[in-house]
Amino acid sequence: MTLDLPLPLSRYFALSNGEPGVRIEDCFAVDATVHDERQDHRGVAAIAAWMAQARARYQHRTEPLQWERRDGQDVVTSRVSGTFPGSPVVLTHRFVVADARISGLKIG
Repeated sequence: MTLDLPLPLSRYFALSNGEPGVRIEDCFAVDATVHDERQDHRGVAAIAAWMAQARARYQHRTEPLQWERRDGQDVVTSRVSGTFPGSPVVLTHRFVVADARISGLKIG
């Protein structure tokens, strides 16, 4: 299924899946925060490091299944598969977007 996601979100999933041509700066605000696996990653450099480590460790692929606006956030339910126990899993990505960039992301 292909969803018609807002541009910052579609860029994020392309970047997360290792697709060429998308830069971290295309997705995230300079002072963005990502919360994943009980850890916070603040700023573009920390988020880039988190993404690189996750790709190397899990070799994952994320497929957005559903998108909705809820309480001022973009909420995407996704199927994530990779080299981790229990793969695939369904996770919720909660995005806060400002000025066409992601300023906050919580994955769980």
